[in-house]
Amino acid sequence: MRPFRTDELGYVAELEPSERIVLAQLAGDVAQMLQEHAPVDGPGARGDADAGDGSEGVEAWAPPGWTGPAPRATGSGAPRSDRRAPLDPAVRRLLPAASDDAAVAAEFRRFTQDDLAGEKIDRLVLLGQMLVDGEPTHAAPFVVPRDTAKRVAGALTDVRLVLAERLDLRTDEQVEGLYDELDAEGDDGPDDELDVDGLAARRFLVSVFLLTGLLQESLVEGMLADLRARRGRDGDSRG
Repeated sequence: MRPFRTDELGYVAELEPSERIVLAQLAGDVAQMLQEHAPVDGPGARGDADAGDGSEGVEAWAPPGWTGPAPRATGSGAPRSDRRAPLDPAVRRLLPAASDDAAVAAEFRRFTQDDLAGEKIDRLVLLGQMLVDGEPTHAAPFVVPRDTAKRVAGALTDVRLVLAERLDLRTDEQVEGLYDELDAEGDDGPDDELDVDGLAARRFLVSVFLLTGLLQESLVEGMLADLRARRGRDGDSRG
């Protein structure tokens, strides 16, 4: 993997086919987790031609190997009175409470959770589709146009939030320690086969968490560099 760099086409990273598939599957997983918290195909469904935010044509889609119901574009209907905090702590990170006051948080969730979950699903589906578009068989450029970069960055953030919860990460120090965790070989491995499997699963999640971090950070850096350049040009033109 090579992080994003700025290009005339937008922002370009280099990803192996296996990396694309893993990230697409994770995007689908997270979208599926959110699906029950957003209405589907309701009035004002997203993905219409007037959206103008990169969500055009976002429809039902499943990443490679997906076996569950396909994550799909969502709609927004009337506020529902039964909106409650998600039970899954990972989903609560994606749809956090807006206030420590339970009544205020419940009312805010009632009016905003559908739209928030729907927007997150749409951009996760968009990311997954972009990752496997063309089904490359070797390392190939992953191009994110400038007009969809904000949505892709948001989708990568949502994937990282879920991974962070699964890895029980709460502080920056814990995140920084992940690199040492991957580098640590350990002469005496666990004796129990379940411990071995659990360690392998954790190392996989750690690797993907760090991969998505590099992609997210390099994409945001490219977007900020473009923003500074635009402001510089605007300042020169006014001067």
